[in-house]
This record gives sequence, structure tokens and C-alpha cells, in this order.
Amino acid sequence: MDEPQDSGATQLNRGVLGLTAITFQGITHMAPAAGVMLSAPFIATFAGPAMGLAFGLAGIIALLLAHAVAQLARHLPSAGGFFSYISRALSPKLGFLVSWVYFLYDAMVPILCTVIIGGYAESTLKSEYDIVFPWWLYAVVVWLALGVISFYGVKLSIALAIALTLIEVGITLALSLFIFGQNGISAHDVSLGFTLDGIPKPQVHGLFLGMVFSVLSYTGFESTAPLAEETRDPRRNVTRAIYIGTIAMVIYYVIFGFATSVGFGSDRVAADFPSSNNPYYTIAKSVWGGSGTLLILLALINSGWGCSLAGQSAVVRVYYKMADVGVFPRQFARLHPKHKSPHFAIFVQTVFNIALGLFCGFTLGTVNTFGVLGAMITFGMIFVYGSALLAVPVFYLREHRSEFRVFSHVVLPALGAVALAPVFWYNISPFPPWPFNIAPIAVMIWLVIGIFVVAYLAKYRSEQLAASTRLIVGEGE
Repeated sequence: MDEPQDSGATQLNRGVLGLTAITFQGITHMAPAAGVMLSAPFIATFAGPAMGLAFGLAGIIALLLAHAVAQLARHLPSAGGFFSYISRALSPKLGFLVSWVYFLYDAMVPILCTVIIGGYAESTLKSEYDIVFPWWLYAVVVWLALGVISFYGVKLSIALAIALTLIEVGITLALSLFIFGQNGISAHDVSLGFTLDGIPKPQVHGLFLGMVFSVLSYTGFESTAPLAEETRDPRRNVTRAIYIGTIAMVIYYVIFGFATSVGFGSDRVAADFPSSNNPYYTIAKSVWGGSGTLLILLALINSGWGCSLAGQSAVVRVYYKMADVGVFPRQFARLHPKHKSPHFAIFVQTVFNIALGLFCGFTLGTVNTFGVLGAMITFGMIFVYGSALLAVPVFYLREHRSEFRVFSHVVLPALGAVALAPVFWYNISPFPPWPFNIAPIAVMIWLVIGIFVVAYLAKYRSEQLAASTRLIVGEGE
């Protein structure tokens, strides 16, 4: 790497990304292939073969949330993302607290994706090809590579994200088409896939439990927001990218989710899918033969790499913006003079990935790491998304009253809040067993710590906290 310097670049690389690039940032962050393949066993446990229905209804929730974020991004383009939105619309204190909880999300994504995919890669290579390649070695290689790629700038990161996403989407959509071509689509399959008929009783309860995991698959659409300062015409393009990416993923998830049910056998999903050993390998082998396993593993690896890279790209820019304001250590605002990347933030995130990732993987196991961190992300994002839903009507009434529309700025955010409520409730009722009970407890502890940090900042760094409302592209720069 080039030797970092303290002098040189003072701003991120402005205007280097277009609409296509940031749209793929959001899509890649949602991890198309892994979003279905890693969630499907959990969805099948509760919703049986109704995967298409679960992903479709979760997609409606995602669109309501995406609408709220897009309405804020339209007027508040900033690398701070939710930090800038909530600070400006509601209060700097809440803005910091929301960002504090957000760190349980994108900061965890490179760990969540990499550890579980490393576990899949280790078991597949051993069972199918008798190759020993431990998950931890795979994970360390990925985390170091993410650090290097991020260091060399956002254009390289996005270019790789686009390539990785096209590969994983191409493989999984091709698998879906082969499944439909070989098995056909019967009225019975459609009924089980998109109604309550095949869901174990109590049916509505099972559907909501299944949706908990399908909603998790959509998280990431908002990761376009922290790239606003590097995007051309950010007020227009970030908003469009949020809508385009989310709609595209709703279509993709419904198709691939339904194809999963058909490929495995709609009548067998509820009883056999959750306990099946690598069900997607079984499905792929049934249509592609021996090459199916390798193609599925390739799609998963691509998905894990892409999701991790997109998450890291987003969170290091939030670190940068919060440090630029002065409510985070100043070192995080340092940019490399040549690549204009937040190199110190990238270094810290890389060390964090390796340290926490190895600790979780060795103590919890690769599968439980995904479950625990995934639940933490769900809890954290409910708080973050909920704050954004509240911010929309307040912001438009206060700063853009001429644009205020009751349906767009009150009704749709309210529907989003109502839709999030059962997702939260079914995550805590009944209270999850060990080790998944770590998630709500850890989120509560993290939130309490954040409240104390906010109190400190309000007392000793109130001017810096207030500055967060002004650092929007084109304002106060």
C-alpha cells in the first residue's frame, strides 16, 4: 500500500459514481444469493413452502422502509447516512444514538457474511472434493482482501461489487429457470408458495416468524446513502438507486424463493428442508448434476464477498463523517491523499473484522455466529429504520412544507412502522434460547452505553454534535 499521510485529501472522491454504480451498492449489500440460501432453512421451519409469500410480504415492508430513506436522502445527501438524516430531522443526540446502534449493523456485515460462508466452503470442499481449507483461513483472507480493496478507493470496490453480483444473480436465476423447466409450475405449487395452505399451524404466526428472516434479507438497500458524497447528482441518484435496487430485489427474492420450494418439492419443504444437509446442493444436483455443487458454492462465495465489501464501504464512510463532525475520534476522518479513502477507518474495521470474527466463529460456531449476529442486526435496524420513519413527516413539515404530502410522508411511514412491529415482537416472544438470547441482551447493553456517550457529547462537545445537522453535500462545507 502507498504510505498514508495526514496532509492531502480533505474530501472523499466527489462525483466518481453514477446511478448504476450506487444501485449495485445496495443490491450487493442485500447479498442476493446468500439472502435466500442462508435464510431459507429458517423460513421453511416456520412458513413451510410459502417462501414466495414470505419474501413478497417482506418486500412490501422493505419498500415502505426504502421510501422513507429515499425521502430523506432526496434532501440530505451525506456520507453520514442515518447519522445525518436523524440529526437534521429530529435531533443531533438521537442522530448519534441511531448511528451508535447502526454500528451493530454494517460493522458486523463483513463478519456475518464471511464466517458463515467460510463454514460452508470448508464443509463443501471437505465432503465433495476431500480438500481441507479451514473456515478461519478463508475468513482472514477475505477480511484482509476487503481492507486492501477498500483502501484503493470506492471505484474499485464498486466495480468488483458489480462483477460479483452479476455472477451470483446469474447462477441463481439460471438455477430457477432450470427448476421451472424441469419440474414445471403446477397450481398446487403456486397455492403452497403464495398462500397460507402449506404453513404449519398456527399459520399466521408461522408466516410472521418466517418473515423475520426474509426481512433480514432485504437489509442493505439503504447502503447507497453513505456513498452520496462520491455520487454525481446525489439528491437525484441516491433516491433513484434506493427504489430501483429494492424493487429489483423484491422480484428476485420472490422468484428464487418460489423456485426453491418447487425444486425441493413443495410438499416436502415443511418437513424436510430445515433438517436437510445443504438443500441447495441437492436442488442444484437434481438439475445440473455434479457441477451443481460447485456452482452453488461459487454463488455463495460471490455473495459473501460482495455483501461484505458493500457493508465495509458503507460503514467506514459513516465513521469518516462522524469524525469529520467531531463526535468520533479525529483519526477516522483521515483520508489517503491519492486514493481519497478513509484509510484509518478501513484499518480499524479490518482489525475489528478479524478479532471479533475469529472470536465468534471459534466460540459460537459458524452457523450460530450467523444466527446471533443476524438477530442483533435485526434488532438494531428496527430501531434505526423506526427512527427514519419518524423523521420523514417531521423533516418535511419543518423544512419542506410545500412538498409535504399526507400519503407519502405520513401514511406510508406509519404503515412501515406498523409492519415492523410484528417483526420485533416475534424476535422476543418467546425469548430466544442460548446462544440466540445473546442478541437482544447485547443490543440493549450497547444502547445503554450509547446513551451515556450521548450524554458526554452533549455536555462536552455540544458544538460538534450540533454541526452534524449542517454537513450535507452542498451545505456547510
